Amino acid sequence: MNKIYKIFKKFQNLGKKILGIPENVIFKSDFPDGKLIGKPEQIGAFSIIDYGGNVKIGKNVKIGYGVIILSVSTIVGTQKEEIIRKPVIIGDNVEIGSNTVILPGVKIGNNSTIGAGAVVPMNTVIPENSIAVGIPVKVIKNKK
Repeated sequence: MNKIYKIFKKFQNLGKKILGIPENVIFKSDFPDGKLIGKPEQIGAFSIIDYGGNVKIGKNVKIGYGVIILSVSTIVGTQKEEIIRKPVIIGDNVEIGSNTVILPGVKIGNNSTIGAGAVVPMNTVIPENSIAVGIPVKVIKNKK
């Protein structure tokens, strides 16, 4: 079993090198119908993209270190467990700072910047040409 795992890891790491993805970036979906459309121009190590609820990444997107993008969330209430699956849409020419967390249902407009360490709550819409920072994220400036 250990030998098979080592062979699998070699092929997995080779595929990431060919695609230009750091070895310690995780792309995952626990749902067979989850889709990841597009690929970041740059992505920092220790980032996670969970595309179980679908994630669309535009052109020329730069993602910093340790960014977490979730299109699936599990909320445990007093009565039952509910799974929320909502697409995350990231426009073209977007920059996402290190250690940012993006939750399901988020839409980030073209040419926008999300500051490092921001938390983008569910169903938030960041307009085009914006700079947004904070916990929770707030738009502080329009680039035009």
